[in-house]
Amino acid sequence: MSLIIATGSNLGQRLENLTWAKERLAQEWKLIAVSRVYASSAVDYTDQPEFVNQVLQFALPWESPEAVMQKLLTIELEAGRVRDISRGPRILDIDIVFWGLETVRTPSLVVPHPRWRERSFVVRPLSELPFFHAVEKCFTIPTSFEIEASPL
Repeated sequence: MSLIIATGSNLGQRLENLTWAKERLAQEWKLIAVSRVYASSAVDYTDQPEFVNQVLQFALPWESPEAVMQKLLTIELEAGRVRDISRGPRILDIDIVFWGLETVRTPSLVVPHPRWRERSFVVRPLSELPFFHAVEKCFTIPTSFEIEASPL
C-alpha cells in the first residue's frame, strides 16, 4: 500500500515550492510516483492567487499517520509557511490524502482526507498515479467539479 500526499502552493515561486517539497519529502520516504502539476483557482477562501498542486505516491512508512503528519507540518514551516488566515494564501500546503486504504480518525487527523473527492486539484493528479486503481475500486470518483484544475 501507499502513502498519498498532496502538495500545493500559491505564494512565491510556486513551481519551485512544489519541487522543493517533493525533494524534501523524498528525503523522508520512498517516492514511487509523481503526478503532473495542476493549476486551479482557490476553494473555500477565494480572495487569493491561483494554486499549483501535485500529488505524490510514497511507499507506506513505518511511522504512524500522526507522526507523518507532524513531519509534514514541520516541512511546511521549513518552507516558510505562515498560518495567519484559515485556508488562506500559503507558500506550501501538504496534506495526507490516503494512508493505503485505511481509515484514520484522531483529534488532529482524518484520512482519507475528508474533502479529497470535492477537489479537482486532488482527483485529477491522483488519477495519474498507480495507486488510483485501488482508489477507484473502493470509491465513487466524481467526473466534474465546480472549480476545475488543469495540467500546466
